[in-house]
Amino acid sequence: MENNNFNHQEILDFKNISYQLGSNLSLVQAAGGNTSMKSNDSMLIKASGTWLSNSLKEDVFVEVDLNSIKKKINNEQDDNFSEDIISKNDLRPSTETSFHALIDFKYVLHVHSTSTIANAISVNSAINLKKQLGDNFAFIPYIRPGFPLTMSMKNIIKPGVQIIILENHGLIVAGNDLEKTYELLLNTHKKLDVIMNNNFSFVEESTSEDIDEYQLKNDKKYNFFKTTDEKFFSAFSKSFYPDHVIFLGPGVPTFENAQEAVNFLNKLKDKNLNLPPYIILKGVGLYEQNSAIPAAKEMIECFLEVLLRTNFDEELKALSEPQENELLNWDAEIYRQSIN
Repeated sequence: MENNNFNHQEILDFKNISYQLGSNLSLVQAAGGNTSMKSNDSMLIKASGTWLSNSLKEDVFVEVDLNSIKKKINNEQDDNFSEDIISKNDLRPSTETSFHALIDFKYVLHVHSTSTIANAISVNSAINLKKQLGDNFAFIPYIRPGFPLTMSMKNIIKPGVQIIILENHGLIVAGNDLEKTYELLLNTHKKLDVIMNNNFSFVEESTSEDIDEYQLKNDKKYNFFKTTDEKFFSAFSKSFYPDHVIFLGPGVPTFENAQEAVNFLNKLKDKNLNLPPYIILKGVGLYEQNSAIPAAKEMIECFLEVLLRTNFDEELKALSEPQENELLNWDAEIYRQSIN
């Protein structure tokens, strides 16, 4: 992939770091997250719908005209940047290409760090994060990913800031040295990585209920979904970040008993609607649809990690129904779903 803008070694190093990020389920799940590298004139960025974990074995990056994209940002021109593609691999630039171009560092690494998300979904997140990380970061209130997020970041981020936390979304770390930028990202994730909910009540020998087309997840790590504690159970049906909505739907459907679940699923079938990849029965646990796709399987692991690290004594801030619908009806996300 050597060209006039990037040499072979820096492309190799960039791909390797991207692979390491994509292979860490606590940082990146499925097609989430994206990385970029800039030259004076162009930017190499992860393509929409591709997986960072495939960085070393597949062509998952697209090269775009950096100066053209910056001009569009300055003119507040929302765009999918298809006209700015330089590479010839039929890939579409990430939906978050614009904020990568906006950030004035050579390397930009964006992940859906489970510890960061867990600390960025409460009403007091900005205040609490400052206690944990100090003053050297920017906090961006939730807004739909893509160009709206870029415009918000443009108004908030000060020059030189390397750590950016996106409310109800994730973590961005930027720098001019790839290895140091990667280490800063890992250190930020680690500082926030505290399991809060080790102790929860659940029925050890709960009666399993058979539900057609679904299997109960019996592994011990899913015991959290067996809890009857209303404080936790009420959070299962909420969505707290965009990729949850895209790959799991707007909240995991929860039910008091099996009959409720069967009635709900039958109504969906009658209307020829897709069944949710997961459902939860109170006191019984998490059920996985037999045809759940790999992206959904990674996203339920992410959801579990986030919940275990969330401080439920805080007032939590889930995505609203209009915010969920905004994501589900966004052409760019429909495209990303179709690939996965």
